[in-house]
Amino acid sequence: MTSKPSFGFGKLAEIQPAAPEPAAPVAREIDRVADKLGFPSREVPTRRKRRITVDEPTDQLNLRAAIADINRFVEWCETERMSYREGFGRLVAKIGQ
Repeated sequence: MTSKPSFGFGKLAEIQPAAPEPAAPVAREIDRVADKLGFPSREVPTRRKRRITVDEPTDQLNLRAAIADINRFVEWCETERMSYREGFGRLVAKIGQ
């Protein structure tokens, strides 16, 4: 026994891979072309989320509001460098004025 049995895999090195398939269009490119042609997006607008977390205990307030209003509130809080609690407190303080 000078050679090992190949079990049918002796010509494996001769196999060449097929040409790669062309890449599928990227979603961003599709969205760009659709926007250019005037097709409105049916995707829900992205809601901004706060990046900074706090370690203190918090409570939750749920409300239905327009995404544009929520995004504006979040941006205002970040610009003023305050928490949502502080921003909400400022808005509530203006109610009696």
